[in-house]
Amino acid sequence: MQFKLSILALVAFGSMLHGAGKPADDFAGAIKIFLGKTFVTDWQGIEKLPKINWAPLPPQELKNCLPDGGCFTRGGAAVYGDRKLIAIVTGARTIASNLYFRNPGLPLGEGAVLAALKEAAITAELGRCPLNATAGGTNWYRLAGGAGVNPGVLAVQTNCNGKPCEGFVLTPGKDLPPLQPNQLRFYTEQCSAAPADRKPVSTKLPHEQLADTIVALIPPSSGAALRDWKTVMALPTGIQWPAGAAPKKTDLSFKHDPNPFMIGGELTLSGREFHLMVSGSPAQAKTIYFEEGGMHPRGEHLLGVIYALGQAVKLVRCGPVYTESTNNWYGLTSANRHPVMLKQSIRFEGPRVQDSYELRLDATLPERDPRDREPGVQGCR
Repeated sequence: MQFKLSILALVAFGSMLHGAGKPADDFAGAIKIFLGKTFVTDWQGIEKLPKINWAPLPPQELKNCLPDGGCFTRGGAAVYGDRKLIAIVTGARTIASNLYFRNPGLPLGEGAVLAALKEAAITAELGRCPLNATAGGTNWYRLAGGAGVNPGVLAVQTNCNGKPCEGFVLTPGKDLPPLQPNQLRFYTEQCSAAPADRKPVSTKLPHEQLADTIVALIPPSSGAALRDWKTVMALPTGIQWPAGAAPKKTDLSFKHDPNPFMIGGELTLSGREFHLMVSGSPAQAKTIYFEEGGMHPRGEHLLGVIYALGQAVKLVRCGPVYTESTNNWYGLTSANRHPVMLKQSIRFEGPRVQDSYELRLDATLPERDPRDREPGVQGCR
């Protein structure tokens, strides 16, 4: 009997020493430190995260930047209790931004991590989840921890192509990180709704949404070729205009634009962000610029979508020959909308690209650059 009690006491001591939730507690503690307002998130600062051994400095510069915007990375090994995780941090040249953890062994457990965060006085609100049980394997939680802790987002992956796995991504800020285009229809941001009432983040890809917006901005042939500012801003395009804003007199010579008035706006398409600028006369909007704020994977065909929406697309001019970008003009025409000119500029960086567009509602072309090419000349096609 005494022997049996000794064994039980030993087991109890072991439980106290290691604790059933100890690995998750350590992990939650690291999250709280990383999000702390006084924590310095540079490549040396991350060395203060407990229980992580990092590879020597400097961080590795990547040939191609990652989807999270990081162009530098540094690997490490984390030990939380009896669990060993692979750690990776990504960021810019001086800033470490995103923390990744991959657990190849016994899982910490999503529930245990959430419970540990609660114990650490950090709230975790489910902001994005799989549309259904078979659609995806990641949940995104918005984290908040009071006055001394910055907001963040924790992604928890428990399914990898149908097989159990465990991975975590910690991103600073309130906003959910953008999904890859092929993920949009598999996830929802209506996680609190009944499963039957949930809708996917989007059933259309971002470039398909952008094509819809561009075509919606082209005036119908039944009316005037140019609209007034108020009409353009009232169109159901999803563009966010500043509250109460009106076009202001602006020098747009940096864009070789003679129009004297301008107003700015923002357009978000399933995580992709565009900065807009509309120029025109005091009475009418004439030119609309779209500048993408980030980068996205290659392979889109926006002009093909515009064609599918009923617009004939004709190449009318190619810009100078650059290896890292293209700048081509296209004429868009249809039976029910006024003709316009659209410039598509694409900047290439490895497998990712950045788009910008110039939509001329008056169907004019800018003054020709001597380096511009006609269709069929010097590879202009």
